Amino acid sequence: MRPANPGATHALPRWLLVVVPLLLAARVASGLYEKDHPPVPSSLVAWVPLEQAEALSRERGVPILYEFSADWCGPCHMLERDVFDSDADARRLNARYVAVRVKDRREEEGENPPAVQALIDKYKVGAFPTLVLVMPDGKELGQKRGYHGYTETLKFLRLPTPSGRRPAPRR
Repeated sequence: MRPANPGATHALPRWLLVVVPLLLAARVASGLYEKDHPPVPSSLVAWVPLEQAEALSRERGVPILYEFSADWCGPCHMLERDVFDSDADARRLNARYVAVRVKDRREEEGENPPAVQALIDKYKVGAFPTLVLVMPDGKELGQKRGYHGYTETLKFLRLPTPSGRRPAPRR
């Protein structure tokens, strides 16, 4: 074996001098794009934008289901997994309600958009998750604070509980 020569240098491959800056530029560009266009998680529930909910509720003649949640909320994730990620339950929910997910952003951004805060104030939401059912004419049908399990949630939503159906195991 030859001893290493500490003064020797090797030329960098030319392709490396081209590829590294291109990869760096691509990563910066994708980061800037993702900042303005955050990825939208898929859901089996047909969540409707807040701005369209009332008109769609009147058009379809079905109540609005407001689901108030927050990204940091553990019980909100359990509700999502147990009820909203179930194909059969999501289909029934989509047929019976205009579903609107209302995300609290106070912890992440310091405040909520005005329309979100107005709904939180209107329905006196103080815990997450909170489900609120509202008729097309604006009459509140009921409110459920917290997640009390699969069966209790389906009862509140007036959805049939499949016999023997258990929520999916925790992931």
